[in-house]
Amino acid sequence: MKSGVICMSSLLMRLYRLLGNKDRNQQEDYLTEIFAEILEKDGLLLDFLRTLTGISISSMDIREVTTQKTYAKQVDHISDSRPDMMIRFSDRDKPHILFIENKLGTGEGYQQLKRYADHLRSYEADGCQTHLIYITKTYDPKKKSDIIQNGNAATFDQVRWYQIYNWLQGHRSELIDLFLGYMEEIHLNDSRRFVPQDIYAIQHMERLIRMMDACLDGPVEETVTALFNRSTGWTNRFAQLRDYGRYMKQNDQGNFTVINFGFYLTNDEYPLVSILFQVNPKCPNRAGLIQAMNEFVEQNEGWESQDMDDNTSWATIYYDKNLLEFLSAADHIQVVQEHFIARLNELYVLKQQYPNFEWKP
Repeated sequence: MKSGVICMSSLLMRLYRLLGNKDRNQQEDYLTEIFAEILEKDGLLLDFLRTLTGISISSMDIREVTTQKTYAKQVDHISDSRPDMMIRFSDRDKPHILFIENKLGTGEGYQQLKRYADHLRSYEADGCQTHLIYITKTYDPKKKSDIIQNGNAATFDQVRWYQIYNWLQGHRSELIDLFLGYMEEIHLNDSRRFVPQDIYAIQHMERLIRMMDACLDGPVEETVTALFNRSTGWTNRFAQLRDYGRYMKQNDQGNFTVINFGFYLTNDEYPLVSILFQVNPKCPNRAGLIQAMNEFVEQNEGWESQDMDDNTSWATIYYDKNLLEFLSAADHIQVVQEHFIARLNELYVLKQQYPNFEWKP
């Protein structure tokens, strides 16, 4: 930080860090709660639908705005459904039901939008007009015919977060100003214009990727291969960067568990040097693995856990260290490599203690 310059995160970002600092997966829900509050304000939902969707309505009386409502799975569904937002409103006494799904990094889950459309069809039987809106940070085109099926009459619209940011510029208020500041901090204000920082990053991208790869390859990959078998190919690192905001090497153990290690991008000045061990919700040995993971966290300083009690999420143990902590060394790459090798050896003890979990040989 430069001398004399005060740097302060927005109120909403500080609240998010306070409430969600143990769970990287809560940001979508947090954003939904704020956006739901905004849409309930005078006339904003009506203007949002008229401006950014193809939904045609002449007036609006909002009856209900609910977030994270769970719908029991239907016969042909693999799971329950929980749209981010359900809004019930009327247009000149004609009832409407609107589902909104919000994504920041990852795309939809398996047939997630189709399941939502199926639930909307049950409202149509009660005489409601139904609507589904899919909001994303990145470009994620969908075919309406893949989602709205079986005689469903729902409308389907896709909206990007940068469009919402631009739309909110015309509806300023104290809350919206806070929200706009928060959207800027998490890069939802896609201006579609290059700024000097972008040009600098592009010009130095090859060197940056080469340095990050050096931290993950060489002696680190030799250690991974010796302890856990070979890692996934190089292109997976860019898939993780796009979907999860992290540049990491992945090692799939083939038993519904994965090891990821590399760099986690944050809203702070420095990224995190991170290693994660994760268990798929579908893992048949999930309960036993989670018990082992909990014992591992208790016995190994610096490791933390996340989503261990949520059967719908990847159970995770992880070790985060701010990149700043490595920068006093003469050779930054070497100390990051040594850090990963030490953490991988700690995880190997977990593998040795529980050989019955069908690890890769």
